[in-house]
Amino acid sequence: MRTITEYITADTIMPPFFRYPRFLLKMDLSQTAKLLYSLLLDRSELSQKNGWQDSEGRTYIVYPVSEIAEMLDKGSTAIKAALNELDAAGLLVRERRGFSAPNRLYVKVPQVPVVQFSDHMTAIQSENRPSDSRKSDPHKDGKPTPNQLTINKLKENQLKGASEKPPAPFGRYQNVLLSESEYAELKEEYPDRLERLIEEMSEFIAATGNDYVCHAAALRRWLNREKKENPKKGIPDYSYKEGESL
Repeated sequence: MRTITEYITADTIMPPFFRYPRFLLKMDLSQTAKLLYSLLLDRSELSQKNGWQDSEGRTYIVYPVSEIAEMLDKGSTAIKAALNELDAAGLLVRERRGFSAPNRLYVKVPQVPVVQFSDHMTAIQSENRPSDSRKSDPHKDGKPTPNQLTINKLKENQLKGASEKPPAPFGRYQNVLLSESEYAELKEEYPDRLERLIEEMSEFIAATGNDYVCHAAALRRWLNREKKENPKKGIPDYSYKEGESL
């Protein structure tokens, strides 16, 4: 059966949708877990409106596994595994309420301040990861989990040096972070090639999961290396060895 579709205009009423937080793109979670988080975040917003807060003011939801499985068209086993992933990542806390009482789910979010850059607003990842009583994965001898490192790295390596303003995200996948001064300097030095290289870096990071300590320095390195390459040889190899930093 063919679905009747229309182009989106200024007056189009958008269909219901879940918000997909950008920080999920950088986390080592299954697609089911990421989709589940978006669903639980949506339900948490409904709980906020309905006044579902505990004695400490924390918003909670009640959502049986069977209903979640039906909503996402997944099996109960897959949903339970996804819940465990979110719990291990510090994005969810489950509270058992006894034999007959339904369990409570507490969805957690990183602190993401909103800052002004010229004529647009953008969300920037902050220092604190979603925190609970666990400082590390108990199955990894006290070492931080990949998701802990991901959230911490966004702050420590990409948002440091923010004496002027925190970096703004660039590129299709919003994963190339540059401060206003860094972008201005690069644009002045490489006016004809910067935007293309930003898009290539954004795609490279999103596709491979590799990242750089400083995106501005990495872009300058890419741009300088491209000067030395023969255009007929194709796109240079911008990958780096494990442990290499700029």
